[in-house]
Amino acid sequence: MAYTWEPKWEAIRLEGNGIVLTTCRDKVTGLIACPICLNANSTCLGKSEAHTEVKGEISLFFSMDDLIEHIKNFHSRGLSSKLEEIRKRMGEARSD
Repeated sequence: MAYTWEPKWEAIRLEGNGIVLTTCRDKVTGLIACPICLNANSTCLGKSEAHTEVKGEISLFFSMDDLIEHIKNFHSRGLSSKLEEIRKRMGEARSD
């Protein structure tokens, strides 16, 4: 029994519900990696050699729908707070 997993990443383009994502998928298991958690640009989409080792915690999914829900619920939190900060700054600039 192995205690480690060495994915063999391939680039994949997913399309559905008006959303297009380009990320990495493991050739053996078919698991789809979150492109934000994994940093897909440097792992399988960039010009550099693909990494074969998973470092740190990443999120893997069986379907595009699950991946989209993860991005909406997990990664959009930070985006919402940044947008609110920008709105506040713009409001302050207008009142000057």
